[in-house]
Amino acid sequence: MLSALLTFGLMTATPPATSNNPIFPGWYADPEIHVFQGRYYVYPTYSAPYEKQTFLEAFSSPDLVHWHREGRVLDFAQIPWSTNRAAWAPSVIERNGTYYMYFSAGDGAGIGVATSKDPGGPFLDALGKPLIKDVINGAQAIDANAFIDDDGQAYLYYGGWKHANVVRLNDDMTSTEGEFIEITPENYVEGSFMLKKNGEYYFMWSEGGWGNDSYGVAYARAKSPLGPFVRIGKILGTDPAVGKGAGHHSVLRLPGTDEYVICYHRRPLEETDANARQVCLDKLEFDADGNILPVRQTFTGVPAHPIP
Repeated sequence: MLSALLTFGLMTATPPATSNNPIFPGWYADPEIHVFQGRYYVYPTYSAPYEKQTFLEAFSSPDLVHWHREGRVLDFAQIPWSTNRAAWAPSVIERNGTYYMYFSAGDGAGIGVATSKDPGGPFLDALGKPLIKDVINGAQAIDANAFIDDDGQAYLYYGGWKHANVVRLNDDMTSTEGEFIEITPENYVEGSFMLKKNGEYYFMWSEGGWGNDSYGVAYARAKSPLGPFVRIGKILGTDPAVGKGAGHHSVLRLPGTDEYVICYHRRPLEETDANARQVCLDKLEFDADGNILPVRQTFTGVPAHPIP
């Protein structure tokens, strides 16, 4: 009887759930992942021709597996200074109970900042004008990434046209302080992201062309949030067995663990449209010296991880 019960148990055992890739349906790109108010949130670009990119959306999940579409969290129709097109690459951060979204308004309109009391929005324009508009140090004002260091100092990393800048943010998170410092590493194109681990600063970015197979992610390490950042190597790109042009990513340390995931977009192998991009999750791992290992792209994604 015992052996029969064991056999039955083995036959009916349910394998651990995984996120699967893509993690939610639709064409999306440039995802930034966070944990806010006990849920995971992903803020992506709606991947479509520029004229149709007039809004930004969010998705949330309790466990990385079951995703809920929060809907439109920022609408360019409510932002008069935007060109009402080319809404790109939101970056969201929380400070003192307010959520700040830094977003790219394409066609040279610049980087804006919007605020909300809820991570699911709606986010409303905070300034009535761009936070950053001018081309400084050759860097296009797109693809912002907000980062708050352990000492409370906030920074904004951004850039395009193969140049990257960092600038300090004031405590109000809606104004900058001091000079714009160029930190461009070799092969940088766009998609800045900052990760701090064990006291070191990992500056990450996208290189290659976003619309083709050359797109990918590389990184550098430094002892300061201001660099210097010297390129170490590429960790993500095209996998001819899985997906093409994988890039423009973000990284999250899973709550209650020392494990990390990378959230990124890639193009299915069978797709030729540059905008046919999907949001995926895979593990991000480090070697004993703290270097980032090449990312293994999968269709299964990562195991379920409910927030403790």
